[in-house]
Amino acid sequence: MKLISLELNDDFRSLKSGFRVDFLSEFDEVNIDEFNPYCIVGRNGSGKSNILEVLGSIFYYLEVAYLRFLPKKQKLNEKGKIEKEEMELFSSTSSSPNAYKLEYYISPSFNHGKYTYVTIIKEKDKKAKVYIDQDYDNDLGASEAREYLPKHIVGYSSGENEILSLPFLRMRMIQYEEYIDYLEKDIKYSETESRMIYLDNSFSQAIFISNFLFPDEQIHKIFRDTIGVKSVKEFRIVIDLNAKIKNLLGEKLKIKKGISKQIKKLQKCATLYYEDAKTNQLILDFYLNDACKSAFKTIFEERLELFKFFQQLIMLNYYRINEETREKLYTTNSPYAKGFIPEPSWDDRFFTFKHFQIEKDGVDKPILTRELSDGEHQFMHSIGLALLYKNTSSLFLLDEPETHFNPAWRAKYISTLRDCFDGDEVSPEVLITSHSPFIVSDSKRENVLVFEKDSQNRVKCHRPDFNTFGASVNKITMKVFDKIDTIGNLAQSRLEEFREEFENGADIDTLIQKVDNTLGDSMEKILFIKELIYKRDSK
Repeated sequence: MKLISLELNDDFRSLKSGFRVDFLSEFDEVNIDEFNPYCIVGRNGSGKSNILEVLGSIFYYLEVAYLRFLPKKQKLNEKGKIEKEEMELFSSTSSSPNAYKLEYYISPSFNHGKYTYVTIIKEKDKKAKVYIDQDYDNDLGASEAREYLPKHIVGYSSGENEILSLPFLRMRMIQYEEYIDYLEKDIKYSETESRMIYLDNSFSQAIFISNFLFPDEQIHKIFRDTIGVKSVKEFRIVIDLNAKIKNLLGEKLKIKKGISKQIKKLQKCATLYYEDAKTNQLILDFYLNDACKSAFKTIFEERLELFKFFQQLIMLNYYRINEETREKLYTTNSPYAKGFIPEPSWDDRFFTFKHFQIEKDGVDKPILTRELSDGEHQFMHSIGLALLYKNTSSLFLLDEPETHFNPAWRAKYISTLRDCFDGDEVSPEVLITSHSPFIVSDSKRENVLVFEKDSQNRVKCHRPDFNTFGASVNKITMKVFDKIDTIGNLAQSRLEEFREEFENGADIDTLIQKVDNTLGDSMEKILFIKELIYKRDSK
């Protein structure tokens, strides 16, 4: 997938009607699949995250418009029996933003690498229309339109950006209700119909395990070279069979039968399993030797299939969220929507990963993943997600994915992402918001979008006025983030105090010694000492 442009004809957050961003300048058939993520930068509050949020929201409402399954609201009929009716909140004519034009190239799976020009036009209070190859006389029907949407829309935020996560969390609840509906009807369920996935702590271990259960030297090398993880040694899965969980999930035979089929797949892969009579829990232990890995590969075939399987079982942890709460999540625009989804305690979870042990360079014995640092976890999450969805026409919306990285990891983040997608026949579209000059330095000028607000507080977007690729961190810091000084504010204020001492007649040689002893090496220190020496020698 390659974005071309987005034009808003309705307000969305700080992006006002009339806002436009142009992505691809021209179609390059030879290099179209070259991996070049968009680096979106700007000061805090400049509106840069809004571009991820608006794309997430647009594709959520497009999904809602085209999904075959949508949740229904329960009601009592005249005879007192429970019926289900459509929810107005899933209207295909109203969305946020309510009017826009989005254009992109995409290579559908049936097109064998050939790209199609897709235009999506949404007029206010009307259903979005999808056109291909700029044929505006023929908009596509629902089933055909879905073929020209991204294969997956993948979201991630290192912070508390709940505006970005909200459409993904809504879709997660729809996926949960879809899964339960299939189980109730005893219909074979392979994977969720929706293509939206948001990475948070719920799925982090599933992502890491899914990547390491299949032999792939390219993938293992990426984890080994950056965070020193050599292998996954073992892990445990706990499935709670307590009566209260059974009751809340549903006691219907068909639901239990459907879940049982899923559990049997895990039992076939487990090194050993048993039911704990005291806790009424099913314990499955996995020691990752060749036999265990071979069993997973036989049953699940590929990493993404295994991850989607884990995704289904993890979603059953939402059994405690009642219909009223789910409906509230579907309708709210609150930035605190995540609070509607209670985080279950260990004792209240249907499905849990435990005792996840890894082998790591420099450590004598296996350690738990919980012993890794924040930066190591963030690397596992964001890079692991890219590896799972490689070689797909997907859209990645990554909000500051390198926040907890040290400078060395930030400097290699883009090259590591490139390694993830190396050799792919189809390249995803990746949008990264960041404050890191290292990310900018590894991005071509045409792939850097600088966000800022004008005098009327309207968000504007433009390309840098210099070649960013390979530019120094100092230049990028000054030109993009308007930070002229290369030292911290406290150190700068101390330097100003030294300057004031000089202007008040302090002895220059004594002052030079004091400056040299107080401040570390920097351009500011060197220039000030040179100025002092010049003044001394010119007397």
